[in-house]
Amino acid sequence: MRVAMLGQYPLNEEQLVGGIEAIMVPLLRGLARFDDLDLHVVTCQPGIEDRLSTTGAGWPLHILKRRRLGRLTFHVRDVWSMRRALQRLSPDIVHAQGMGIYAGTAAGFSCSHVVTTHGIFFREAEFATGLAARLRGFMNTVYEKYCLARVENVISISPYVEEELERTGGFKGRVYRIENPVDDRFFAVSNEEEEEAAILYVGRVIPRKGLLNLLRALVEVKNTLPQVRLRVAGEIGSAPAYFEACHQLVARHGLDAAVTFLGSLTMEQMVGEYARCAVLALPSKQETAPVVVAEAMAAGRPVVATRVCGVPYMVEGGVTGLLVDYGDVAGLAAALLRVLGDDQLRVRMGCRGRELAEARFRADVVARETRQVYLQLVN
Repeated sequence: MRVAMLGQYPLNEEQLVGGIEAIMVPLLRGLARFDDLDLHVVTCQPGIEDRLSTTGAGWPLHILKRRRLGRLTFHVRDVWSMRRALQRLSPDIVHAQGMGIYAGTAAGFSCSHVVTTHGIFFREAEFATGLAARLRGFMNTVYEKYCLARVENVISISPYVEEELERTGGFKGRVYRIENPVDDRFFAVSNEEEEEAAILYVGRVIPRKGLLNLLRALVEVKNTLPQVRLRVAGEIGSAPAYFEACHQLVARHGLDAAVTFLGSLTMEQMVGEYARCAVLALPSKQETAPVVVAEAMAAGRPVVATRVCGVPYMVEGGVTGLLVDYGDVAGLAAALLRVLGDDQLRVRMGCRGRELAEARFRADVVARETRQVYLQLVN
């Protein structure tokens, strides 16, 4: 069975920026176990000429040059380019990752297709700041609606996705529920390197992720737990004004020694950060099915997060972590203090999280479920 997987595949598998890239790599490694699959990956990348490469799992990687001003033209040239590649490959199934140009390519092709939805564009667009970002959000939202009206099969990574699809009313196809996989290395993290009172934040420093609220909560936590440390792992250049506001808050409250901005990390470095931390904090205003939560659970670390969108479907309050309302700085501080101050609770939550992650987020589990969808569509 020949499968063409379309998506924003990383050209450096160790330097992942998160999102779809961090999901495709372990999924392809899991699918490599099945001898009946002949899988080809097609990706569109800016600033690179067309060429053929290979993924870390050994699958052919077809890299196509991405054209400028794609949003303004509904990605017509990129879609044509990918469809020409698909015609040469003649797949039985096209699997698109994300409700963007890859979904638009798959939905108009001549064989069965399925699209994994990784984000809800029209929800994310609500948090765009600045004229350029708002315009990108608007164009993404328009194209998302265009795709939803044409896509026949969707893999939903969270019940939250299904709720939003029903709310939009534009999607009339079939839904399969399969959660995101995480790299096997996170399951190998032990407690030996855990540092006392170490909090980890993973994500870009942008308004939607709510880091400012976490920093405000850290001020309260530090009053009770002076040795507390926060390590921020993620790209800092997307929203310079927001990063500057975070930096100023750190300086204003004398948190310079307590907060470390790490920037973008390699996959191996990220595994090391999960091993070091005692708890993952995710103070976001909007999330679909954050892979960082799955990674923390796989690593056996409890999660303190906001009770928004798809997060409650991943974090069970009082069992694998604690949930607070978005913007409740006092509640966020209290939750962090509760987890950091109770070793037994922290270990119990971490163990239960890893147990659930084994059944839900292992790459082999997700790959097996994905292959079953392929077989159903072919038959």
